[in-house]
Amino acid sequence: MRKKAVVKANVHGFIVSKSCVCFSVSAVFCRVLFGSLKKSAPRRKCAACKIVVHMACIEQLDKINFRCKPTFREGSSRCLRDNVLRHHWVHRRRQEGKCRQCGKSFQQKFFHSKEIIAISCSWCKQAFHNKVTCFMLHQIEEPCSLGAHAGVIVPPSWIIKVRKPQVHTSVWASQKKRTSFKRRTSKKGTDESKWRPFMLKPLPSPLMKPVLVFVNPKSGGNQGTKLLQMFMWILNPRQVFDLSQGGPREAILSRLAVLVTVLACCVGWVLSALDELQMNPQPPVAVLPLGTGNDLARTLNWGGGYTDEPVSKILCHVEDGTVVQLDRWNLQVEWSPAQPEEGTQKLPLNVFNNYFSLGFDAHVTLEFHESREANPEKFNSRFRNKMFYAGAAFSDFLQRSSRDLSKHVKVVCDGTDLTAKIQELKFQCIVFLNIPRYCAGTMPWGNTGDHRDFEPQRHDDGYIEVIGFTMASLAALQVGGHGERLHQCREVTLTTYKTMPVQVDGEPCRLAPSTLCISLRNQANMVQKSKRRTSAWDRKSIFNSIRSGDFGSVG
Repeated sequence: MRKKAVVKANVHGFIVSKSCVCFSVSAVFCRVLFGSLKKSAPRRKCAACKIVVHMACIEQLDKINFRCKPTFREGSSRCLRDNVLRHHWVHRRRQEGKCRQCGKSFQQKFFHSKEIIAISCSWCKQAFHNKVTCFMLHQIEEPCSLGAHAGVIVPPSWIIKVRKPQVHTSVWASQKKRTSFKRRTSKKGTDESKWRPFMLKPLPSPLMKPVLVFVNPKSGGNQGTKLLQMFMWILNPRQVFDLSQGGPREAILSRLAVLVTVLACCVGWVLSALDELQMNPQPPVAVLPLGTGNDLARTLNWGGGYTDEPVSKILCHVEDGTVVQLDRWNLQVEWSPAQPEEGTQKLPLNVFNNYFSLGFDAHVTLEFHESREANPEKFNSRFRNKMFYAGAAFSDFLQRSSRDLSKHVKVVCDGTDLTAKIQELKFQCIVFLNIPRYCAGTMPWGNTGDHRDFEPQRHDDGYIEVIGFTMASLAALQVGGHGERLHQCREVTLTTYKTMPVQVDGEPCRLAPSTLCISLRNQANMVQKSKRRTSAWDRKSIFNSIRSGDFGSVG
C-alpha cells in the first residue's frame, strides 16, 4: 500500500539552476555540503528563501533541520492559538545592502567565500552582520513584521491545514519530494488533495490588503519566469500562481476569504473566472504588462511592457492605485447554415475587454498565431515577434488580402445601418473599440476634440466606438493618425457573408459566415496606476526593501 505524502508548511520550492554556470558567488557552495562543489553538478535554488543546494543534497535538508519559511499553519489547537509570525533567519555568504544594526555594508570576502557574512530574514528581508555585536540571540525568536509589504502579504497564520476534507479547499499539491511550486492538475493530484485540504481564517484589519498574483511564465520572452520567482521571494508563495499549470478559477475560489486585489498578466482569463464565481463585490484587478500589445495596461497607466521594474515598486503602485470601471462586452454568434464555407463557427472568446475587429489586422494576427503554433522556438522574444508582425503586414499589404471586406459585411449600430458608408469608403478593417489604445499603443479614435459629433471616448460609459480603416489610415496609425469614426453605440449587429479573419482581444480565427451581436455584459473593477509621483514614505520603503535584498542578491 502506498504511503500518502504529507503536506508540510515549510518545504522548499526549488527552481532549476544552470548546471554549468554559477549565477552568484554564493551559488558555488551547496547549503548542505559546505566544502568543495563540482560546478557542473546540477543544483536547485529555492524561490522562497534563496538557498542553493545540489539536487542530490535536497533530501539532506531535513536531516540538518533547515526548513523553508512556513507558508501555512497546522490545524492543531496549539498552532491555532499561536498567531505570532517569527523571523525565518538564513545564513548568507553574500548579501547586498547594509546591516540594520550598525549601518555598514556587507563586505564580500572573495578569498574566504565559505564564510557566512550575514544573517537575513526571508520574510521581512532585514539583514545583520554575522557578529554578536550586530545579531544577538534574543532576536531569533522575535516576531516578524513582514517588512515593507506587510499589507499585501497573506500571513501563514491565515492559512490552516485541517484534517477533515472539505469542499472548495486549496489546490496546492504536496511539496514533498518535488522541486517546484507548480500545482498538480492531474486526476491523481486532485484525488490526493481530498485528504489534505486547507481552510482560511483571516484576521480582519484595515491595514491588510492581500494580493493574489497570477503570472504566465511563458509571457514576455520568459520574463514571466523571473517575475514568478521574485513574487515568491517577497510574498507568501501560496498567493502566487503559475498560470501554465492551470486556470485562475480554483485558485481564486480557494482564497475568497482573503482576496482583496488581483495582479495578473492574463487579465481576460482572470476576469472570466471572476464572472463564473459571481463575486460581490468583485475584487479589483491590476494589470501586469508582459509580452506584446498590452493596450489595456497602457490605458490604465501600467505601461507597454515589463522593463525590469522592481517588484517592490509594482506592489506599491497596486496599493496606491485607483479603482476604475471597465466595460465588458458579450459576443453572441449565430452561424449561417445557408452559406456553408470553411471556417470555425465559434469565436475563441465570447467576451472582449479591449476590442473586436475583422479584416486586415485580424489576418496579420492570424498569420502570426499560426506561425507561432507551428514553430514556437522562433517566437521567443518580443523583438522577433514585432519583426514578424511587420513582415506579415507588409506581405498582406502587397497582396491586398482584405480589399473586398466592405462587400461582404453588414453593420447595424443601435438601429443605424452603416453598410452603405462602409462600402463607399471601401474599408479593409473594421474595429469595435472599448478602450482608447489599440495595436500596441496607437489611438485609432484620435483626439475627440477634433470631432464634435461624438462624445469623449471612455472605457466606462457603456458605449463602444466603431472605426473603419483603409490601408492608408492603418499605416498612419503609427505616426499619430486615426481611422474614420463611424459610430458610438450600445449594441451592434454584424453580419458576414463569407469566411473572414476576426480577432477578439488579440485571439484570431477564421470565422464562417455568421451574424454577431455585440452587447454590454457588465463592468469590471480595475486598478488604475496613479500618475502622481511616489510619496517620500513609499520611496523610503522601496529603498529599504531593495537595500535589504529585494532582488534576491543573497546566498
